[in-house]
Amino acid sequence: METSENQRFIYEFGKFVLDPQEKTLFADGKPVRLPAKEFETLLLLVENNGKALSKEEMLQAVWQDTFVEENNLAKYISRLRKIFDTKGQTYIETLPKHGYRFSAEINQIAQAADETILEKRTIKRLTVRVEEEKPLMLPAEKGKIPNKSIFAAAVLVVLLSALGFWAWTRTNAPSKINSIAVLPLKSLTAEENNKALGLGLADALITKIGSLRAIAVRPTSAVAKYAEIEVDALEIGRKLNVDAVLEGTIQQSEGRIRINTRLLRVENGEQIWAEKFDGEQAKIFDLEDRLSKQAARALSLKLNIQESERLTRHNTSNNEAFDAYLKGRYFWNKRTEEGFKKAIVFFNQAIEKDADYAQAYSGLADCYILLGIWGALPPVEAMPKAKEAVIKSLKADDTLADAHISLAFIKWVYDWDWAGADEEFQKALELDPNNATAHHWYAYYLAAIGRFDEAIVHINKAQELEGSLSFSIGNDIGEIYCWSGQHDRAISQLEEIARLQPDFAIAHNTLGIAYLKKGRIVEAVAELETARRLDNSPRMLSTLGYAYGAAGQRDKARKIIGELKELSAQRYVSAFATAIVYAGLGEDQETLDWLEKAYHERSDTMAIFNVYPLLDNVRTKPQFVKFQQRAGLIPR
Repeated sequence: METSENQRFIYEFGKFVLDPQEKTLFADGKPVRLPAKEFETLLLLVENNGKALSKEEMLQAVWQDTFVEENNLAKYISRLRKIFDTKGQTYIETLPKHGYRFSAEINQIAQAADETILEKRTIKRLTVRVEEEKPLMLPAEKGKIPNKSIFAAAVLVVLLSALGFWAWTRTNAPSKINSIAVLPLKSLTAEENNKALGLGLADALITKIGSLRAIAVRPTSAVAKYAEIEVDALEIGRKLNVDAVLEGTIQQSEGRIRINTRLLRVENGEQIWAEKFDGEQAKIFDLEDRLSKQAARALSLKLNIQESERLTRHNTSNNEAFDAYLKGRYFWNKRTEEGFKKAIVFFNQAIEKDADYAQAYSGLADCYILLGIWGALPPVEAMPKAKEAVIKSLKADDTLADAHISLAFIKWVYDWDWAGADEEFQKALELDPNNATAHHWYAYYLAAIGRFDEAIVHINKAQELEGSLSFSIGNDIGEIYCWSGQHDRAISQLEEIARLQPDFAIAHNTLGIAYLKKGRIVEAVAELETARRLDNSPRMLSTLGYAYGAAGQRDKARKIIGELKELSAQRYVSAFATAIVYAGLGEDQETLDWLEKAYHERSDTMAIFNVYPLLDNVRTKPQFVKFQQRAGLIPR
């Protein structure tokens, strides 16, 4: 048996192989020339794959006692990126105001000092050792050397046979699991407590596995709807475009819990792993730990110490607090006004049991944020409550990515603290690069300040993480195209979403706006009337009112203004909605006056007014420019 003393490693990622001992980088099997310090910089990044390295750490590690400027490091990073930037692949991330991080799926391959050993990992590989042998001397040929060509041919046959076997095993080996959907655990009884626990445990598992960089995990928002309906797990996996699905059942009886789980490969239905977990309800944390560890092991995830600790980390030690939190997440994931209000009750119960429960505060903040965005509460009531909760969450745990996302959103839409919002979004993405919500909300923030190319990158990443059937993100891709003036691309995207999901009101609404910007007024009115029929909210009313005004149907537009006024007597209606209708009527001063009211309301829609396409007619007015200045925005 070989010991670690005669072992060394090479690193394989994409089409590249890095050999530290030979100090060589290969691309497609061909050596790439790298200066010594450039190679050391690359090796440092690769050996710390997935870890954020500060510029100071890197300078100290590569140059040690030699004084060099950061420009030297930046130049090396730039040259390395040119080598790796093939087909849009970027391995080296820049972390603003910090340093760099290497992010790749790396196979660490063990080698002995005198032979090549390719470890068995995602595919089967064969070790071939060619040793020098003393030639066999036949009696009649003593003193003669055997024909060299015969010996070479024999060696060639051995090598070709080995290569053929390796190729066969590579072709027939099961593909690596790069993405997974964790489905809500199905309750074997009709009790809502079991349903809440089943979705809650799935949510906890999604959060834990999703924090690992080795695999993409569909977020809870993508799977929550399957808690209430019966759909085949493999069908769900195909819809969400994942390699594997984890499904299971949950049952509670007399203070005990039983969970049955299995991991299925979507491609062929193969059962990769199945296990039963029994435990006491009072020891739910132990059950959660075992489930997390076994799932990671079944997925063949090789974890470092920090990731292993993250899998078994408990956010509270209070069983009752955890139970209340899971119920809060269950109602939060219903994504209804009633659901948010019920979730607030349970999150507060969790906080009463554990005053340092960071996740419960974060959940509370998310509820108030969406109640404010949806118009169920005025922003001046909802957002301060959300901010108070998220600050307490970060005080309890400043490594919680979800809390940084919520704080970033509040700084953006309510405080209009653009720099502060950007910083918080960056922190969230550094903590959890695979967080779909972080990429989604950051995309909107970037679009709101006119950084459209970056916004498209992040919204596409959010869709990749959520799955192609996330119609909400599909709509938002179209909306960002529309804001950036790419109206044909927006229409193409939105027509497809409306076709796939004909009852999705927001898609019809966004498509109607894109039609308006292309001058297709009749089609715009038809789409916006459909949106209003599906959802009679102020948002749908306001854009329909604009379209009526643009179409010359002024009486219908003014009727919409009356409806908004009546609705505001029952619930909060942003003054921004009325401003949009007046914009369609071409009444610029009325538009600006209502925008002034929206400004003083701290309406969340004022966070996007700088790019909102239906305000183009008043964008150059002095009063509008003053809004931009007061909000700290640069005029477009």
